[in-house]
Amino acid sequence: MKLIDLSRVAILALSLVAFAPGALAQAVVVTLGLDSPSIAAGQATTLRVFAQVAPAMQATSDRIFSWYVDIGNTNGVVAVANYAAMVRATSDNEPQLSSSGTADGAHRRGVYDFFINRPGAGVSAPVELMRIPVTGQTAGRTRFVVTAGSGVAGFSSDFLVLPLAEGAPASGGNYTAAFADLVVSGTGECAPALQITRLTGDGGPGGTLQLTFTPCAGRTHVVEYRARFEPGEVWTALPGGPHDSGSVIVSNSGGSGYFRVRTTGP
Repeated sequence: MKLIDLSRVAILALSLVAFAPGALAQAVVVTLGLDSPSIAAGQATTLRVFAQVAPAMQATSDRIFSWYVDIGNTNGVVAVANYAAMVRATSDNEPQLSSSGTADGAHRRGVYDFFINRPGAGVSAPVELMRIPVTGQTAGRTRFVVTAGSGVAGFSSDFLVLPLAEGAPASGGNYTAAFADLVVSGTGECAPALQITRLTGDGGPGGTLQLTFTPCAGRTHVVEYRARFEPGEVWTALPGGPHDSGSVIVSNSGGSGYFRVRTTGP
């Protein structure tokens, strides 16, 4: 069945047929993937949506002819999908026969396109329907899901699969694996590790020590000391604070003791 040579009028007519109920449900398996399933707040990744003809139908199918889906984001506070930057690189992208959908909160409704000019699309291997940039906003977890399309008047079927021989097209999507989880970690988390280096002496009284740590951006640091690690023992700030350079030289005037770094600020 050759569709590339169809006239514009014939293509438009087929676009109406494409969304009529087909001969077989779940003709296409839909899957999702994230380039990076774990990012920090402020970082970005890419959500990719794929489709492939169901294994039992691949030997008798010409191509996925059309697709029509919704995209859901279960926690739009944690991450934002930039639907305006959506790319449908493998589809036809004919202005009169495609749409990047409409906004519905953190979701996107009624995204559709065709594979009129891509023979074999989605038969022997998954074909990418779309890719969407995603940016982490705050620490947490969200799930992206794809379901059958909604919100477009006159469209009733999510997928249309053309057969190799004459006959009715098959339709319907299987969304069992059409989800992808994204974990976003917070920003500003900083736990400076204090390192102690002996400069002079054997570590006992009269020697000198260098205390070093990696400062946290935008915070104030004070190195503190106490002789015993017991309840009620008071931490005392070392002279010369704040110690935002990350390096402090101290003299050991007693026996053993304990040091820590206290940070304040955002």
